[in-house]
Parts: sequence; C-alpha cells; structure tokens
Amino acid sequence: MNDWINTILEDCVTALVCPRTEFYPDKNFGSHIKRAKKLLDCEKLLAFARQALSEFDGVYVKSAIMKSDSADFLLLINDYEREVSISL
Repeated sequence: MNDWINTILEDCVTALVCPRTEFYPDKNFGSHIKRAKKLLDCEKLLAFARQALSEFDGVYVKSAIMKSDSADFLLLINDYEREVSISL
C-alpha cells in the first residue's frame, strides 16, 4: 500500500513545484506557488496548492505552512495523512 501512496506523493510534489502554464501537454498542470512566493501568505499558499492538486482523485490539501525557505503541506490521500515539503 505504501508504494502507491509514495507514487501519489511524488506526483503531488511535481504538481506543486511545476510552474502552472509551462507544462506542454496540459497548461493547467502545476501551481503558482514559485512565481508568487514573495507575495504568499498561508491562505494563498493553501489555495494555490488546492488548485494544483484539484484534479488528483482522492487527494485533499488539509493545511499549508510557510517557513522561511520552504512550504509544508498536510495531504489526505484516501484518508491517509501524509506530509510533503517543497523548497521556495
């Protein structure tokens, strides 16, 4: 079971890090997090993360926390809580 959760987590991190509109096959893939990092607060960070992962079936972004050089996200993947972090 952990293998498929880890695969989904890797895909989530890719979607959070990839700049939105720059992925050729799907312009709606990715997030605005890296572009707007200077203007981000926790609410915008959470909104951008939810937007980036909205098409992932069974994935919900429960919370987002900003740190000085990174962002932590608490994700629910089919009711399993997992945490991921990306650097800003």
